Amino acid sequence: MLNQVMHWLQSADTTGLLTFLATMLLASYRLLHPLIQARLQTIKNTQVLQALQLADELAGAIIPELAKMAELEPDQRKEAAIKFVEQHLQALGLSLTEQMIAAKVA
Repeated sequence: MLNQVMHWLQSADTTGLLTFLATMLLASYRLLHPLIQARLQTIKNTQVLQALQLADELAGAIIPELAKMAELEPDQRKEAAIKFVEQHLQALGLSLTEQMIAAKVA
């Protein structure tokens, strides 16, 4: 009889511990998940902002060079500027959409 009681207490203790750990894990996930998502979004936004600032600087650097190329049509100049900025951003491991780059070049 005593063995059965001791076995039941050990089982209850193990079950309680597992239940406690599972509850703590779930509660931690529920609390930390929004914080982690917000942090990841902030990092992504910071990278996009840096890419946009760099695109501004690159667009400013290429515009005088394109002005010297009088033989190109305005559309061709814009395409050349977009390719220039896009290539330099990719070399640095950054990326922007072509529409964003076109807006910076215009």
